[in-house]
Amino acid sequence: MKNQVDALGNKKLLTISIAAYHVEKYLPECLDSFVLPEYAEELEVLVINDGSGEEINKVFSVYGEKYPRIFRLIDKENGGHGSTINTGIREAQGKYFKSVDGDDCVYKEGLRALLEYLKNTRADMIVTDYETFDDISGKIQGHFSGAFPGRKAGRLYDFDEVSGDIFVNMHAVTFRTELLKGMGRSLDEHCFYVDAQYRLYPIPYIRKTAFLNASVYRYRLGRQNQSMAIRSMQKNCSQHERVLEKLLQFYLEEKETLSPAKKAYIQKGIARFAVSQIKIYLSYLPSDKHKQQIITLDNRVCQAEMEIFHQMKNPAVFLLRKSNYKLYRLLSRICREKYHCNQE
Repeated sequence: MKNQVDALGNKKLLTISIAAYHVEKYLPECLDSFVLPEYAEELEVLVINDGSGEEINKVFSVYGEKYPRIFRLIDKENGGHGSTINTGIREAQGKYFKSVDGDDCVYKEGLRALLEYLKNTRADMIVTDYETFDDISGKIQGHFSGAFPGRKAGRLYDFDEVSGDIFVNMHAVTFRTELLKGMGRSLDEHCFYVDAQYRLYPIPYIRKTAFLNASVYRYRLGRQNQSMAIRSMQKNCSQHERVLEKLLQFYLEEKETLSPAKKAYIQKGIARFAVSQIKIYLSYLPSDKHKQQIITLDNRVCQAEMEIFHQMKNPAVFLLRKSNYKLYRLLSRICREKYHCNQE
């Protein structure tokens, strides 16, 4: 297929934005998974070195020199995961956009299926299957599929029609780039946990969506410094709090313009994030401070939107509220035992 510029000025079909921060050990496996010379005109892979030095650039050079029509390096000052995605969206030349972490990778066959589908779709959001695998053994830990229960793969659906059946993970989603560029919001920089912003900020603008029965993303589990490890979440608790507050602000600013279905979808997403915040508080050794943080969070969510408050469906949250927070210390102990963090 000859490289053409579409009506919106996009020179490529799909942009992959790779966040590369001290992942030189994993980056060759990641980049190898995008080596599809037959799609050199359609595929753009942006390797965004987020201020982590020359090792990333050395790894990139092998691929950039051999496949210059596919790979492009962006070397920038450190700004965090949100900054790499913001940069990727700004620099993207593809009609569609997907974000991939530099320590993860994709299945080539799944990527081929996605590229073929993108050639003839009008979808604003495409959902694909993904897998998790162990960092040490490489064994598959989980497979996540069947995004739209009972719906036909490849068919376009109104988002409002299917949104009640799904909640889309970042690893599963591909967005239309024009939508991301035009939504008027960027992700927080120098901050973890912005995946939630990336999943939810585009929702007000999604009209048509589809899913494919194709495994694309491969997400690595087991790295000790992963942001979702409980110790990392404790260390970066203030950043998690910051993202939660930004999500609540986003919802309050958009709620009057949202359809009931989109409103419910965003409420569910924020509720999940708020439950994670309470789990962080419970994972610390019990104290009056952490108990008060839970009560303050509950009051904040309740004040912002009662429906989000009620969507926080979790046994620990239910018991905390039912007992007027008197079960806090017991639930903290259970949480710490579950996540093996009984000591600071």
